[in-house]
Amino acid sequence: MSLGVLAKRGSNLPLLEKSGTQSTFVTAEFQGYALTSKVFDNSLNPEWNELFEFPVGKMGITSDDLIYLSVFTYRTEARGKLIGMCVTEAIQLLVVDNITREVKLKDNTGLELNATVVLQLIYQPPPLIEIQVKKRQAEILAQETLSIVKDTYQLQFTVHECRKLTHLPCDPVVVLTIGRDTRSTQISKDTTDPIFEESIPFVMYNSPFEIAKEVVHIQVLNTLRYDEASLIGEFKFVLMTAFQSDPIGWDEPAYRANDTCRTMFKKWMMLTHPTEWPKNIKGFTSLSMSLLASGQALIAPPRIEALLLDVMSNIMRPSEIFAQYQKLVIRIHKAEDLPAMSEPLIMGETNLSKTAFADPYVMLSYSGSVARTQLFYSEYNPVFMKDIYYNLEIPTISDTIIFKLMDRDIEFDGIDDPIGTLFIKLDDISYRSSDDIGFNPMFGPTYLNFYGRPREIKDDYKKYNYLNEGWVPGVAFRGRLLVEIFTKPSYSVGLFNDVYDSPSDAKTNVEPFVNRLKFVLLVGFIEAAMIEYGDATIQYEVSVGDFGNSMSLTASLTNSLTFFSQPLFDGTKYYYCNWDAGRPVCLIPMMWEDVRGRLHTLNVLERIHIRLQDNLQLVNDLIQLESNEKDIKAQMKRTLKDLAADCQKELPPLPAVNTNLDKSLRKLRHFKLKKIADAALQQISNIKANWEFYHEMRVFSEKVKDVCNEPQTQIPDLIIWMLVNGERVAYYKAPIHWFLYHKKVPGRACDKIRNVSLKYLGSKDADRSACLLKCFCWMGTDEEYWNYDIPSDGRITAYAETYQNQTVLGSNWGTKGLSRPEFSTADGKYALSLTDFVPPPGWEWGEEWQISLDFSSIVSSDYGLQEYTDRTYEVEEREEGKTWASAKQIWTNMEMEESKGRLECPEGWQVIRDWRVNEDQPGDEDGWQYASAIDSSDYNPSVKSYHYFRRRVWIRLRIKVGETKIPDYKEVIETTGGWNYAKTFENRFHSGEMNSDIVRRRRWRRMINSRNVGPMTFELIGDESVITIPPVLMIEFPEINTYEVRAYIYQGRELYSPEVSGMINSYCVVSCWRYTQITRLINQQLSPTWDQAFVFKGIKINGNTNDVRNSLPEVNITVWHKGANEEVPVGVCSVNPMPLFGESYKPSRMKWHPVYTDGQHQGDILAAFEIFLTMIGEDIPFMPPPHPTGFGLQVPPGIRPILKQTRIEVLCWGLRHLQFWSGKPIDNPNVEIECGGAILTLPKIEDVMNNPNFPKTAHFFDVSLPQEHNFKPPINIRLLDQRPNGFTPLVGKYVIKDFKPFDPDYIMKQLLASLQNKALVEDKDSDKNSLISEEVTEYSESNPETLIIIEDESEPSGCAACLSKKNRLGRDANGLTPITIIDESDDWEFLSMYWWSRYGAMTGDKLLFKTFQHHELPIVVVYETEIEDYFNNFSDSIQQFKLQRCPKLGGDPDVEDPEKDPDIGMYKGSFRIYEISQDESRNRELIYGTTPTVGPIQINVRCYALQGLKLACPSRIKEKTCDPFLRLELGSREIRDENSIVKSNRNPRFCKVYNMNTIIPNQPQLIVQVWDWKATIEGRELLIGETRIDLENRYLSVKRPMCGLTERYMIDGPHKWRDFMTPVQILEEWCLANGIPVPEYSSDGHRAGVNGDMFAIEEFEKHVSNFEDRTVWGKFWMYKSVCVYVCERERERE
Repeated sequence: MSLGVLAKRGSNLPLLEKSGTQSTFVTAEFQGYALTSKVFDNSLNPEWNELFEFPVGKMGITSDDLIYLSVFTYRTEARGKLIGMCVTEAIQLLVVDNITREVKLKDNTGLELNATVVLQLIYQPPPLIEIQVKKRQAEILAQETLSIVKDTYQLQFTVHECRKLTHLPCDPVVVLTIGRDTRSTQISKDTTDPIFEESIPFVMYNSPFEIAKEVVHIQVLNTLRYDEASLIGEFKFVLMTAFQSDPIGWDEPAYRANDTCRTMFKKWMMLTHPTEWPKNIKGFTSLSMSLLASGQALIAPPRIEALLLDVMSNIMRPSEIFAQYQKLVIRIHKAEDLPAMSEPLIMGETNLSKTAFADPYVMLSYSGSVARTQLFYSEYNPVFMKDIYYNLEIPTISDTIIFKLMDRDIEFDGIDDPIGTLFIKLDDISYRSSDDIGFNPMFGPTYLNFYGRPREIKDDYKKYNYLNEGWVPGVAFRGRLLVEIFTKPSYSVGLFNDVYDSPSDAKTNVEPFVNRLKFVLLVGFIEAAMIEYGDATIQYEVSVGDFGNSMSLTASLTNSLTFFSQPLFDGTKYYYCNWDAGRPVCLIPMMWEDVRGRLHTLNVLERIHIRLQDNLQLVNDLIQLESNEKDIKAQMKRTLKDLAADCQKELPPLPAVNTNLDKSLRKLRHFKLKKIADAALQQISNIKANWEFYHEMRVFSEKVKDVCNEPQTQIPDLIIWMLVNGERVAYYKAPIHWFLYHKKVPGRACDKIRNVSLKYLGSKDADRSACLLKCFCWMGTDEEYWNYDIPSDGRITAYAETYQNQTVLGSNWGTKGLSRPEFSTADGKYALSLTDFVPPPGWEWGEEWQISLDFSSIVSSDYGLQEYTDRTYEVEEREEGKTWASAKQIWTNMEMEESKGRLECPEGWQVIRDWRVNEDQPGDEDGWQYASAIDSSDYNPSVKSYHYFRRRVWIRLRIKVGETKIPDYKEVIETTGGWNYAKTFENRFHSGEMNSDIVRRRRWRRMINSRNVGPMTFELIGDESVITIPPVLMIEFPEINTYEVRAYIYQGRELYSPEVSGMINSYCVVSCWRYTQITRLINQQLSPTWDQAFVFKGIKINGNTNDVRNSLPEVNITVWHKGANEEVPVGVCSVNPMPLFGESYKPSRMKWHPVYTDGQHQGDILAAFEIFLTMIGEDIPFMPPPHPTGFGLQVPPGIRPILKQTRIEVLCWGLRHLQFWSGKPIDNPNVEIECGGAILTLPKIEDVMNNPNFPKTAHFFDVSLPQEHNFKPPINIRLLDQRPNGFTPLVGKYVIKDFKPFDPDYIMKQLLASLQNKALVEDKDSDKNSLISEEVTEYSESNPETLIIIEDESEPSGCAACLSKKNRLGRDANGLTPITIIDESDDWEFLSMYWWSRYGAMTGDKLLFKTFQHHELPIVVVYETEIEDYFNNFSDSIQQFKLQRCPKLGGDPDVEDPEKDPDIGMYKGSFRIYEISQDESRNRELIYGTTPTVGPIQINVRCYALQGLKLACPSRIKEKTCDPFLRLELGSREIRDENSIVKSNRNPRFCKVYNMNTIIPNQPQLIVQVWDWKATIEGRELLIGETRIDLENRYLSVKRPMCGLTERYMIDGPHKWRDFMTPVQILEEWCLANGIPVPEYSSDGHRAGVNGDMFAIEEFEKHVSNFEDRTVWGKFWMYKSVCVYVCERERERE
């Protein structure tokens, strides 16, 4: 039923607008539903004629139902005014279903107006979708535009995705039907938001005019249910309707120029259920469609970002849909700390007026609908106070709100620039649930933090603007926006947005949420290493939001910058900052909102997740170490108990001022955590296998991670910047709650000394580490700070600092001509005289001003190196026409300044190669280079007449043998005055004056004391302003111990290679603190074995041993690939060493450590790490032995894996299913087997198309491998394609990590364990090693393709076919001569032993089952799934290895993208891996000594089709039935058995046998399909399902699954032996194939000996005496995974 309200017209409406004209619209409301009309312009007597249709509830119209009608004025910029309203009773429609009346309006005070409206009320059944009417409308429309000429057209659909499906759980599939033709997508698993991206074509022969009238029926089904409830929702539309809609982003003329180009791009269809009324939204599905003429290519649509599409206006809705709307209100309060956007300001000009700041406004986008706030000019803290309304449809298809802070740009390029972008998902701020825990979207009032590019980048700053767009995470703080989101009831239909002024009380209501609390952030820097900048000045900056940003024009200057440091070379590859004299500290006071309760809750939830991950890692370690099952189970239970206990704990209280979202999230979190705890407790009593446990724990982990979501963090992230010569180069960014202090539950990184890796700015080097910082961070309130104890009893000291600057004029140093003040800051910006500093209140000077030396400037260039090459130039000169003679400066340095020449070797060094001329330098035969001037940059190896100077390089190599002597500070100050020299103030400073030095400086410091060191600054009063200068803070530790770290790097595996060959030239850079060492380079190996030990001595760590145990120094291993042109980082591995101090030494155990690059796994490294305390009484082992190659040290015994000579036998069979790679077929494949550096190249397959088998199958190679199973390197199967011009790329690979399945001893153990199972030796289960059926019929040898029919129409039990006494007749596939199926007799025993009867006995016929048991007749075993599942895909002799596709050159995504098409082919073969001694390496016989035939083999295939179970056709789910028939494919042969149709049956019994011939390996796969006959006769092909059987695997398996074998050997009767080989032949063949002597038999034939074991036939068969006159019945005998028979009578016959 439905109600129609027709608002016809209005009369004498009052004029409420001052403009003199007004537009009006009408709203109608009934039973809680509200509808709105369109707008009518400029009339006081409007003619509306607007029909409102309302669904009526199941109870119909009641006496309480009222119809409300309201008339409003319409304004574009503000809310409309109410003109008047009227109320009408609906009960009168029960008497007369069509009423027209004129009603007077009343104003909002109830006063009756002179204005009237005319209404017509209609009560009738609801308007359903009348598809015939729409088809008629489409026909009229199509007559004007479409051709009537028939041709072949393709209607190409693309199913993109579905969203918000209402079924749970759900495995959705989309079914499209046009006429009688039905197509469907693949099934998507366990999701309500599936992504399909599948193309579905329909081919039609008709005219566009007729095609346009076709109806498209879309159904989304849940395949978990095959009944009426499986239908989630549907949508129907006429094609012409879609063609007339406006597609988004398409050029109309280009796509509608003719009849053959009709398109629809990414339309959304609203799904409803046909049986519901009123109809509710069941979800959405997205389709694209194109109508293409024959031969016409599909034109790709333009790329449009999904979040920017106007989705809501692009939805096709059913006309009877009942949509619920809510008004989504987004209140924009104000913004803070916006950056400068003026180009001169960004480029470094700081002396600009306020007009250089941004011209901000806020742009909101939801579902493609955009709204904007007002614009402010030159403002960094604008106050907007705007409400933006969106009409939100429930459920909504779009769940993302895009906030963009924009800057109006008119002066430069005229394009508005984004300041920052942020996305809020509605799913994060709402929860859909029918329980009371569900809530509508709500948020705040809370600040949103925006991130993007840094505020100041001097060089080419625009290249980082993409960081402001939000698609890539921003790296720098860009501002904050105070936002509030809530919902209101909506009485409007459709999507719209309006911008209004916020209510007057909004500013007052938000004040409690923006009150600030004083916080303090303390960051202490311990070590900075692995820096790649040498000749530079390094600083680190710490900031949270705008606090601490030293380059901000609006932030207060705080102690957020470290002092300037000049990095030192670590002797190998990187640089480090030497902070031994004092480690820098950043201390930043801040003011933020008090959201500690919110952040403490988040820390508690994250701790649950971290503890769960740690426990899972412990389980994984136990499994890797092959611990006993009891210990593993105990750790599994402990993991579940800890998870349940953590989830049952009470969460911290809410913030003092909390939002509605805080309350709703707390309630939701308690609900989810309780469910997780209950589920974990249930699992404790039901611990499953390892892989099942991991699957369940992964589900738990995802659920806990989901609970950890907190959208209202409010306080910005902590960012640490590395500044190189004053420019931002690298950063570290982390959530601030990680460092928030709490007495019980601090943040995960609060007050912990930890290593953080700084990333480079920009996408090119984003995955490379720019620096490794060792630091600690702490954040708390100001009150908490004064009670805070620094880690390891550290003490902060404060210093006033200034630099004295001078320049040289002639030969005199002074201030004349100086470009900066005589005393200034390090960067020279501010003048800082020694007398300008005045201690703040509460502080006092601790000592006088002193010269402070920079350690990096007083050490020599060889400091920190283990070996060093001295270089000096010998210089000669000549006059024109004269010979060469020594120059005035005989010896110079690299800068051609005079040096002391060839010096003596310094103390602590030993000369390896004494002074010699460098022959590697280009020059003449004596090494001379020539130039016209001594300081020329162009020296040539050949002399010219205009050359007057020549030089040659002398070098000397020395190594370090003693301790480096560090210069005494006092002596340096006395001799040099503490001055450091440089060419300019921007260059690196050094001690000792050179001729080219122009400037010099020295650093002065003075300690300032306070009872407690807190945030403070010096205020220096200048001529015009007050300058605030923070002091230099340093941390000192009273206890510093010296440690020794040892790293044992043995081997890598599966390391990523950037080369097309797949090989890697690898070496490792091992770093610990400031020390770095390098492994040797190993070329062209997938699993390089470095076998090297590294000792890092003299590592000084602050704190006692307990502190060090809690914060161990990380060892970082960076794997590098050395290519022909450049070195490429492969990945990084960070490991904490094992602490071995305070206890007796026990060698650590090696372990595989993963290598990552930007979160992607790039391989593993087998290594171990130890740390020792170097003091008297500690048990420190001897130094590792020297490496045999002379390159460093070797991993010592006890830690180094024990190597054993191992033989790897390779049985290579062939390649299958090779795909295209890089757009070309693989015609010339080469296969390599690699393990431990040894490579076996398999014989080449000459003709991969006709015979894809290898010409020789048995190969082997010997290699030294670790004895322990977990330490073995993997076997790599590499597929290469030899292409023209010598190009041989790696196209596919497979990695075998687990060697156990190929170990003969392990195989034997598994077999013996299975033999102990009673089920394998009991008579009733003896047939479990055979197939399910035994064929007893005779087949026509003349017709190899025979279809044998066994009719079954009478009895459902399945026994009628075997009890009938009439001959059953059948015909072959071509309808030829009938063939007798069974020549039955009256012997019931004969009949009851027929194979179909035995199948019935095992599948529900209790009478037959008891009969078989009583007479001890053989029965069959019915497997619940494919037999391949029970026997590991019959991989006992030949395994299948799916080769993973390797990315093509350049990594460009295409149809062969590894993520879309992961497999490129299949390698068939096997391995046997076992240890051998030196003697056995020559004499031991191979397991694969005899190999089977590798050429094409012709085989006969018989397929028994017995019964189908629970067949279901997706498009006929509502009918609960299908009409199945069989179709078989074997290579090019096909049997379409339309005679096997079983009408209206989901469990049909086919009772068919099919016989075909084929050749393997060319046609190795049998495909059995079940089709729906009803769909076929209706003209559409509908596949119910299929199964694929690999015949080659069955043929090659030693389990002989080629035919069903009987339990006893019989030469005649219904159980006649069917295999082409006798049991004795099978036994002898198997013994020969496995290197076992041929069986021996006793003289009486009752005993058989196999491999030393004697078996009596009486042990296997108790019925031997009953059948002595007929035959001897044998029994299956298991030996090494093969079933054989011991049969005396067969041997006698032979």
